[in-house]
Amino acid sequence: NTPCKAVPPALPRIATRAGRPQCLIATFRESLPGGPSFTVLDQIADGAADDFAPVRVPAGHIFLMGDNRDDSLDSRFTPAVGGIGMVPVENVIGRALVTFWSTDGSASYVKPWTWFSALRASRIGNAYTGAAE
Repeated sequence: NTPCKAVPPALPRIATRAGRPQCLIATFRESLPGGPSFTVLDQIADGAADDFAPVRVPAGHIFLMGDNRDDSLDSRFTPAVGGIGMVPVENVIGRALVTFWSTDGSASYVKPWTWFSALRASRIGNAYTGAAE
């Protein structure tokens, strides 16, 4: 269900029709309060980001959470441990509107010829929705 790049070697692997290895990683369903639900990869069993208690966001700040739940040093983590912590609103200069580029993780930044074989074209141009302020 995901490319095998940078995952523990103990994970089960299969070959796709294109011959690229795929890793079978556990998934779970994440449901937002009163909103949609999403299938999420659980790349790191019992990882530090798995169980996160509710927090109070200070006035004038926002909470940012990465889409790679197991591997995002986002607002769930303080700067002391490499995260970004709560972000002051004045640091926000805009908002994401659409997906510009999306890959499956098998591309290498230093090997541009791998970018297109890893492209997830169906995601490009997808608009982000949310409550406008």
